[in-house]
Amino acid sequence: MDRKSLVKTYIEGFDEVLKGGIPEKHIVLLCGGPGTYKSSLALNLLANNVTEGDRKGLYITLEESKESLEATGKGLGIKQWGEREMLIADVAKLRLEQKDAEKTKNWMNILERYIQRRVDEGYNLVILDSMSAIYSLMEFDSPRKDFFRFFGFLKKLEITVIIINEDTDETNIIGKSGEEFLSDGIIRLRYTHISETDVQLWIRCVKMRQVEHAKNYYALLHSQGKFQIARIISERWK
Repeated sequence: MDRKSLVKTYIEGFDEVLKGGIPEKHIVLLCGGPGTYKSSLALNLLANNVTEGDRKGLYITLEESKESLEATGKGLGIKQWGEREMLIADVAKLRLEQKDAEKTKNWMNILERYIQRRVDEGYNLVILDSMSAIYSLMEFDSPRKDFFRFFGFLKKLEITVIIINEDTDETNIIGKSGEEFLSDGIIRLRYTHISETDVQLWIRCVKMRQVEHAKNYYALLHSQGKFQIARIISERWK
């Protein structure tokens, strides 16, 4: 596959696991429990693809504020970006501003129209944060059918989409509405005990269509402003 058609994760070593990165126009779930750096990894991926490449990035946050994400980026040492190339859309603020009308609004249609408008402006790499927020935001008559239609909408846009998915159960990487089957890829994060008192953050690629990749876990580290993986070294796992 042409490396120009790959979206790098900017996790040192992990892109090699993915044979260069995520194929363009894929819809990928980034799953993990609270505190597993999902938003940080997504923001890092987006900002680096904007500043190092020729992509335009859109981060849609349905929960965390724009200011909070900007502070996260600064804390991680992420390079600054221009708003013309990368935009953080704070849907949470929009919800608060229209709180009285929220029950009568079709937020899924609003979200789709907003994404479509930005794609028409040239944004081709989108982070959607998060799946659990969509579930809490919308009332679905038929969740599986509605999400099938939503994923179909995203596919027709022919852009790369990373959807953050809150997942607190290690044995349950399957979403509520079949999104694990609808997605092209799943990247999973989890904390695991390496001793009685110490935990380590692990990452693995569960699936990635069009890519022959390793499926084992790696330790995820952050040092000197960059993410990287390392092979897991623990007596427990020898």
